[in-house]
Amino acid sequence: MTPENPSAAMRQIVKDYGAIVPLKTFTLMPDGGSLADKNIIFNSVTDVSAPISVLDIGFGVGGMGHLIKGHSQTAHWNIDGLDAWEPNCHNQALISQRVYRNVWHGLVQQLDEAQLRQYDVICLMDVIEHLDVPTAKAVLTKVLTHMREDARFVMSTPLWFFPQDEIQSGDFEKHLICVPATAVLGLLPLIYSITPMLIGNFVFGKKSLDTISLFQPVEDQSITFDKGWAIVRALRLPHEPGVAYSLPA
Repeated sequence: MTPENPSAAMRQIVKDYGAIVPLKTFTLMPDGGSLADKNIIFNSVTDVSAPISVLDIGFGVGGMGHLIKGHSQTAHWNIDGLDAWEPNCHNQALISQRVYRNVWHGLVQQLDEAQLRQYDVICLMDVIEHLDVPTAKAVLTKVLTHMREDARFVMSTPLWFFPQDEIQSGDFEKHLICVPATAVLGLLPLIYSITPMLIGNFVFGKKSLDTISLFQPVEDQSITFDKGWAIVRALRLPHEPGVAYSLPA
């Protein structure tokens, strides 16, 4: 996922819940389901009744947005979405449901400092494994650098090399890297959970920028599901399904 011009401007498709450009019809379908424990977003804020603003990067078919808007205590949150797959951004069904307030077609690399500082929570759910190693490291550095001091960064990724290729031509679905637990724990996440499919879900604060050099994803495809679990067990990480844990201070 290394575009020819990652610094090009994003294109806004939806503003204030309405399309502001003619919506395109594609033969290719909206895509981008996630195996993440999306419920961890509710652990990322101390007061769910507050007017929370969320940026959902790589929103796919809108799973995170539907989760937030479908919960009575968080339905008032404002959610914006960014996605690299154009059919997702022109998804008429999703737009008509008024889930995402604003939608942009573009890449996380194209987000600028001012935009990142607008949000209380920034989500990158099952996205980082689709990037190459230099881009993944640059993306995390950028988000942590430019998000507000009081903001939270929520990220999910397989903690093993989860083999996946393109589903539709050019859909960015191919997995390029592995992010084992050792590559994430150095960032000192505030909260984490691990699903039975060995998907790690993490909440980071601004302080994770202090140890960003320890974030070391790899291209090693030999880190299988079993090896990924062996790493988790060696680190003695509790991992009951559906439970969010705080790391010791």
